[in-house]
Amino acid sequence: MADEDADGDDDVPGDRGDDASQLGRRRFLKVATCAIGGGIGLVVAVPAVKYLLDPVGRRVVTTGGEPIDVIALDHLEVGGPPVRVRLIAREVRDAWSTVRDVPLGSVWLRRTGDRDVEALSAICPHLGCAVAFEPGQQRYQCPCHDSRFDTSGKRLGGPAERGLDPLPVEVDGDRVKVAWIRYRQGGSDREPV
Repeated sequence: MADEDADGDDDVPGDRGDDASQLGRRRFLKVATCAIGGGIGLVVAVPAVKYLLDPVGRRVVTTGGEPIDVIALDHLEVGGPPVRVRLIAREVRDAWSTVRDVPLGSVWLRRTGDRDVEALSAICPHLGCAVAFEPGQQRYQCPCHDSRFDTSGKRLGGPAERGLDPLPVEVDGDRVKVAWIRYRQGGSDREPV
């Protein structure tokens, strides 16, 4: 028996000479190293990706219906012709940047009473052309496809399927403020976009 121990031929589990056991340990070490390295990589990568993509997950912030001061009330004559004014936002923000003095669009204002003012979008609801006012005809007209609207914005004719889009307006002291809303063009439904 002493001779057998001297040979080193006995099969002891976990012996360095055992190829299957050696491959199992090597594989385990490779998998463990990759798992630990991957875990460390995720710990670093996840916050970095969240930081870089943070603006994408935020809600876009714009002027979203906030009233914009556009004109003095005494510049509008009661029962007089509509006055076209441009709406310019002092500041528009999106997820990454802030832009100042951004033109939003044009509005037709008409004073109907002492402190009553109507505001209509100057964008034709058909395809988005700029609508002009014809004082001789007392109506708005789209030069692109000949849609026509009365002074209250009601559709009189042409391809537009609805009247001019009304906008929220308020009189604050001696100033007129209008909230800008962009509506989807085409169709008879008035749908903000």
